[in-house]
Amino acid sequence: MTNKSEYVLGTDQVELDRLHLQHNLWRDHLIRLWQKASLQPADSILELGCGPGFTTQDLVSFTEGRSDITAVDISENFLNHLKSLNLKKVYPHQSFIEKLDLSNKNFDAAFCRWLMIFVPDIALAVQSVGAHLKVGGRFSMQEYISYDSFSLAPDQPIMKKIVDAIFKSWMDQGGFPNQGRRLPEILEKNGFKVLEIEPIARVCRPQDPLWAWPETFFESFVPRLVANGYISVNDQSEFFQVWQKAKNTPGQFCVTPTVVNIIAEKR
Repeated sequence: MTNKSEYVLGTDQVELDRLHLQHNLWRDHLIRLWQKASLQPADSILELGCGPGFTTQDLVSFTEGRSDITAVDISENFLNHLKSLNLKKVYPHQSFIEKLDLSNKNFDAAFCRWLMIFVPDIALAVQSVGAHLKVGGRFSMQEYISYDSFSLAPDQPIMKKIVDAIFKSWMDQGGFPNQGRRLPEILEKNGFKVLEIEPIARVCRPQDPLWAWPETFFESFVPRLVANGYISVNDQSEFFQVWQKAKNTPGQFCVTPTVVNIIAEKR
């Protein structure tokens, strides 16, 4: 995440559409996390990595439109999309999480999803969040804990090659796909008490709605891997052939990356 207003997966219309689909497919898990984190109507909420605002819309509904929500992202394109939604009591703000410096240092709650995986210095990011929360404020997040669990079943060597290339491309951008493994310890060392760590493991078959989640991601990102030299054109061709065959072979399924819910409280 070296560009001030861009992120590794892009911010164009194709990515907007993919993020909307992704959000819809993960909405139930997201709302369950907010319930477990005890988010309440009228809480002041710091939403980190808000993207184009799909999560923000649900957060407004979840809090019955009574919460002040400060929605933070680095992408000007995403923030413009959020502003176009005309959500009441939502205040967009452009910043990296590590450099966040808002006048309000007394938020009731903070939330992020699939943000820390792109953050080079998560200790600094956690410190920044803590500086904006009141004592007893809760920080809830959904992050990957085992991105390398991403696979087809039965196993396909080309799938592992693609996942390894994705992993390396994010590492080269300063991120770490399995950041959920590091976060609880970092939180405990930086003023938080970890209240809960809960894994979410999902699988999908071609006929399942969830199948579109990995499929649309591969359609968008695998060509980027080719363009940036992480895999060859032949690798790309082989992968999509294998993926298409899996779609038409009874009994084959996809294991999606394992996610972890983490809820922490500021001490």
